[in-house]
Amino acid sequence: MSYTVNPRAWGAVFPVPSDVVDKHIRIAGSTQLKVLLWLLRNVSQAPDSDTIAKGLKLDRGETEDALQYWIDAGILVRDGAVDAVSEQAAQKVESKPSEPLRSPAKKEMAYIKPNVKQIIDRMNEDDEIRFMFSEAQSLLSKTIGHDGQSTLLMLHDSFGLPVEVILMLVGYCVSIGKSSFVYISKVGRDWGEKEIDSIEKADEQITKLRSGNKLWNELRQLAGIATPNPTKVQLNYLDCWKNELNYDIEMIFLAYEEMANNCSKISFPYIDKVLKNWHKDGFKTPDDVENAKIQRKATGNNAAPKSGKREVSYDKDEFMRRALNDPLIYKKREDS
Repeated sequence: MSYTVNPRAWGAVFPVPSDVVDKHIRIAGSTQLKVLLWLLRNVSQAPDSDTIAKGLKLDRGETEDALQYWIDAGILVRDGAVDAVSEQAAQKVESKPSEPLRSPAKKEMAYIKPNVKQIIDRMNEDDEIRFMFSEAQSLLSKTIGHDGQSTLLMLHDSFGLPVEVILMLVGYCVSIGKSSFVYISKVGRDWGEKEIDSIEKADEQITKLRSGNKLWNELRQLAGIATPNPTKVQLNYLDCWKNELNYDIEMIFLAYEEMANNCSKISFPYIDKVLKNWHKDGFKTPDDVENAKIQRKATGNNAAPKSGKREVSYDKDEFMRRALNDPLIYKKREDS
């Protein structure tokens, strides 16, 4: 069955560049197409981004992102002047497919986002890239525009992450409510540097991140910490305390209280040193810590605890002075 335009619909018409259909109809997002068609229909009025956004009831940021897509593609120009990047993209549309933008060394990773031409070429030459964009849209429950496409392609071609790993990363970010492409690219860069290049490694990393986030939520609820999400450094500390020292939230919070009694602001290096010294002393539970304190008071801080655990005391002035610096140095008290 073939289709044609209803003759009654041929009222007022406006031109659409052939390249829009020939080269962009398969990859352009719905928002990008809406913005372009609205602009072409009202081009005589020279509308700005605010007018377009209002006319389509879109967010201004979405509108400007869509306009930038067509500028990069060489379809639109800004203020009547041919943009250098747009002109270059338009001249190279018929050139051979681009090579993947893989960085020579993972340790020198940089944010190198591909342009529209490179995105089109990679989609035409690799079915996996088209699959990645389609699945990412399903995970995010929205159409991804140029910014999203360039970010995902950067994770693959520049950071060296396989498509299946990228989709696991996107799924994790969505699950914690942080699905912006700024955050996705930040996590992706970290995964690239850690060479998380398989489903198994990605699953292990996600398990680690979920465990750290769970521990952080427990700690912040007990301690009244307002920050909803931990930093990368804080996650590393939490991972060490849980998986290397084998401490649960009770011991971690107890160490937090020790820190709070001696510091004016949160110091994870301070908590870390407290926990590592408890671990060295063989303390496994809050009762072990409390019993050691009782024994020290009973013996006048001079004899070792009856359990055989070594007696350690600290120069608190020095401890507080160095609390915010890593590493911290504990000083044994000299016996008189």
